[in-house]
Amino acid sequence: MMNAAGAVVRNPSLPGARRLAAEASTLAERLPELRCGLCGGGIPAKGPFFRASGDFLPRGDPLATYCNAPLHWECYARWPQRPKFALHFVDAWVKANRKNPFWWAVYQDEAVYISVNPLRSVEEASLRLYALGNDIRVRLADWVRWLADVRSVTPNLQPCELEALAEVLPRLRQRFPTDHALVDAIDPAEKRPRSASA
Repeated sequence: MMNAAGAVVRNPSLPGARRLAAEASTLAERLPELRCGLCGGGIPAKGPFFRASGDFLPRGDPLATYCNAPLHWECYARWPQRPKFALHFVDAWVKANRKNPFWWAVYQDEAVYISVNPLRSVEEASLRLYALGNDIRVRLADWVRWLADVRSVTPNLQPCELEALAEVLPRLRQRFPTDHALVDAIDPAEKRPRSASA
């Protein structure tokens, strides 16, 4: 519930779960309407959309306008500049990941970049598809099941994600048939400082 000033006010007369649902609904109504950076159409705040977060392109680059902009998946999938934009976005993640002490690169080719966080509190693989720039997260405990049936573990993937995954899945199944194979691919020297001559 909101007071006259627009602040959220707790309603003690509602039971816990209903009160929280009512408050969440009120907050959702206050979210600014999102607009697709490509077509200008509205995007539901809770709906699926793509966003490449971060300032990973130089200010003068014409594609920089789309950094941090929400984009309809349908618009993004057929955008002629998507391959170039996605490549820059994934490359920025690869570079940032080198400094991240928790995520370890385990595989990279022209279609996918995979990193793993083996910490017990996370235990996930992150797949970034160069065709899209998206981040697909898979719990390590679900890796084998995911390789066998992507939709059973990641049911909300968009058609363009499934299409791009179809290209890389055969290689991943062969190279990393288990979560142990992923974790074993971690190079412990990856996070060590490199010499200036390297």
